[in-house]
Amino acid sequence: MGKKFGTFSGVFLPTFLTIIGVIFYLRLAWVVGNAGLGGAILIIVIAHIITISTSLSMTSITTNMKVEGGGAYFLISRSLGKEIGGSIGIPLYLSQVLSVSLYVIGFIESVRMVFPQVNLQIIAIIVAIIIGIISIIGADLAIKAQYIVFSLICLSFIGILLSSKFAIPQPVMQGAFEQANFWKTFAIFFPAVTGILAGVSMSGDLKNPKKSIPLGTLLAIAITFFIYLGMAIWLGFNIDSDSLLNNSRILLEFSKIPILIILGIWAATLSSALGSLVAAPRTMQALALDGVLPKIFAKGSGASNEPRIASLFSFLIAFVFIITGNLNTVAPIITMFFLNTYGMVNLVAGLESLVNNPSYRPSFKTPILISFVGFAGSYMAMFLISPIATFISIVLIILLYLYLKKRKIEKTWGDLRKGLWATIARYALIKLRFEKSDNKNWKPDVMVFSGQPNNRTELLTMANLLCKGNGIITVVSYVLGEIRDMLPLRDSHEDILSEYIMENDIYAFPEVVIASDVKNAIINAIQANGIGYMKPNSVLLGLSQDTDKVEDYIEALSGVVNLGKNLLLLRMNPSKKFGLKKRIDVWWGGLENNGWLMMNLAHIISKNYGWKDTEIRFISIARKENEIEIRKKDIEVILSDSRITGKVEIIFSQEIFKNLLNETSTNSDLLILGMADPSTLDKQSYFDNLSRFSNDLPSILFVKANKKMKGV
Repeated sequence: MGKKFGTFSGVFLPTFLTIIGVIFYLRLAWVVGNAGLGGAILIIVIAHIITISTSLSMTSITTNMKVEGGGAYFLISRSLGKEIGGSIGIPLYLSQVLSVSLYVIGFIESVRMVFPQVNLQIIAIIVAIIIGIISIIGADLAIKAQYIVFSLICLSFIGILLSSKFAIPQPVMQGAFEQANFWKTFAIFFPAVTGILAGVSMSGDLKNPKKSIPLGTLLAIAITFFIYLGMAIWLGFNIDSDSLLNNSRILLEFSKIPILIILGIWAATLSSALGSLVAAPRTMQALALDGVLPKIFAKGSGASNEPRIASLFSFLIAFVFIITGNLNTVAPIITMFFLNTYGMVNLVAGLESLVNNPSYRPSFKTPILISFVGFAGSYMAMFLISPIATFISIVLIILLYLYLKKRKIEKTWGDLRKGLWATIARYALIKLRFEKSDNKNWKPDVMVFSGQPNNRTELLTMANLLCKGNGIITVVSYVLGEIRDMLPLRDSHEDILSEYIMENDIYAFPEVVIASDVKNAIINAIQANGIGYMKPNSVLLGLSQDTDKVEDYIEALSGVVNLGKNLLLLRMNPSKKFGLKKRIDVWWGGLENNGWLMMNLAHIISKNYGWKDTEIRFISIARKENEIEIRKKDIEVILSDSRITGKVEIIFSQEIFKNLLNETSTNSDLLILGMADPSTLDKQSYFDNLSRFSNDLPSILFVKANKKMKGV
């Protein structure tokens, strides 16, 4: 693509000529008349606080990256992603197209001043077609025409100065706001300063955008700021407020050389219209290149990749508004769209400074306060102008964002969001780094050893049930062997694990460890996982079927308990799975061991989708008759204190536990049973105790709570 424009022609001139446009000649006098000189100056200053902060933020962003086509959309999308960039970029594109109609309507109004009998509809059509043809031919012709326009505007300034009389020694400083309140007046004025994006929109056509955009934009804003201030003061001291407010021809009638004013108005309005119609297709082309808009609009022509299809489409939209709109109706709409874009540009720069990634090294760094002032000012101004329009604008952006998010558009660059979330996470972890787990904030953070997840889906299902969208799940697989030999296999396993987690929409972290054997894999993973407060408190494994490695398996379970984790073992009934999800039986052995944890896990599972109508039975065995009422009352008090609902059943029997389990819980859907510390029994005996239950029983979750687990 041919990059042909420098700072002056590519950025300064388009920005200057778009700012000194229709509002300067046709609405600034009305603003001074309606708001008074003091009110007008305040409006100009507030508008420029927003635009200057935005341009400074934009300078930081552009000096930190290689800037390509698309202007503000490119800057936002490369920082916050395509979805947010697109949801801002589409309204930005529409505001640029609407600006064309604003400037052409302004031109038509100025023609009416001089030739009131002319058919304005025909003039509008002719003018629209001419600027449409020029924009379709290409930016080169439009840029060359700007030199002539710039000369005519400078001549109009001379004509204004030569007409000075300063006949009003005490101008009205505070207007009565007869025709519009302060913020409505601000909304009509604000399109005057939206030209700051004109140069940015040419980013794809600049020789050195990183240098030209900040320099050209800031210079144009500074000069035009003083021009607007000077013009407002000139109007206040030269023309009475009644004439300013009610006579749209006052500048022409007051001027000693009205032809210079007419030529300035025509040049300014038409060049601004042309500049917007050159910028809008480039925004559209960038949106299409990223897949946000149909690819047909990405097609360029010639060495400079002119977006002619996008230009034609943009012209047609602008043409409709030119024929049907009027200046005071179009201006507030454009104001809302541009304010939204400015707010996001400031937000991007502010977040970049806040996150402070090492890759954020702009040549010009804007203080974070300035960026956030610009962000807050943009949205505050939107709200004060029109709360309803602000609400509609935000809803539109959210809908566009959700639509683009649903489309899952691929991107090939990193964006700021990852760094932002990392900064928030870092801040939270630092705040929690010396905190200890407490009963009030306890929730299961589960490390689940799934192996190949496709073969152990029930473990991930159980982990999901236990965390219920609140806890943290770490899915662990392991590779046995030497680290130097197993690294490629580990990476492959991690890819498989990550893909499975994403495909099944599981909120979990994948982790693959290399170890010499399964026991060390489990112990090493538990010790290394987590940071500060955010360490797993529970470990979930399957009940081993390998009778040849009983010793290693029980030693691994002992290691889990010794490391202070809750140990959970799932024995899944392959045919029943979780049955009808209508009843959970918690076999309560005693509060001093596992009762608190079993009770809470049953309660959490019952709150999951599909388990809402589940009955929880808390079952305990009384070996003496006088224990029945005492034990029942004790459990009921514990449940009441814990705000957990369940049915308490006390079985008076001398039968062995296995038989009572078969008689009582065969028709339940999940059993939760406590288990002893693995280090307290012979390894083979412990394993046999876990494996002794009938296959007719439902799925069983065995629980061994850590010693600190109580009173949750």
